[in-house]
Amino acid sequence: METRTTYSTAFIVRPSKGIKQELFIYCGITVNSQRAEFSIKRTVLESLWDNGKAKGNSEGARTINNYLKQIEAKIFEHYREKLAKNELVTADGLKNAYLGISANQQSLVSLINYHNDIMKTQLEWGTLKNYGTTQKYITMFLDKHLRTSDIFLSQLNYKFLVDFEMFLKAHQPTDHQKPCGQNTAMKHIERFGP
Repeated sequence: METRTTYSTAFIVRPSKGIKQELFIYCGITVNSQRAEFSIKRTVLESLWDNGKAKGNSEGARTINNYLKQIEAKIFEHYREKLAKNELVTADGLKNAYLGISANQQSLVSLINYHNDIMKTQLEWGTLKNYGTTQKYITMFLDKHLRTSDIFLSQLNYKFLVDFEMFLKAHQPTDHQKPCGQNTAMKHIERFGP
């Protein structure tokens, strides 16, 4: 029995937090009513955007529209490859294929969540609380320093650990907590290990 797959891509914009007239461009992929989105890391002026593309014939508009066509073509290529291999086609799968994310790559935050969920019954409350605090600091570091919500484990390196250590030592809590000293920072980094 053959199943029919509906597939479409569309480009949408969202306002920038910093500059009022600037919009971030996102690519939306829809497969069988399931949607996935990602930022294409490009901005456009609000006055130059119309119905999924840059309007006008300026050099900037042509450059943006050519880039959008390249993205659309690459996603369609991944779509055709999955169909040819008789693989399951999903919006997230196409997004990950375009972004170069393999199915077996794991992310730092998802692994921390997995660890903390599994260990709820194995660890004492105080130890689990410490892991939760480390998780909070990692999330803050990713957000403030790397401007992302998660990274892949393959992206972890010595620089990441040094930057995280410097972040911990420089961070000034706004609540009742004290700033991290050397030993506390090392304890948070130690929780990365086995």
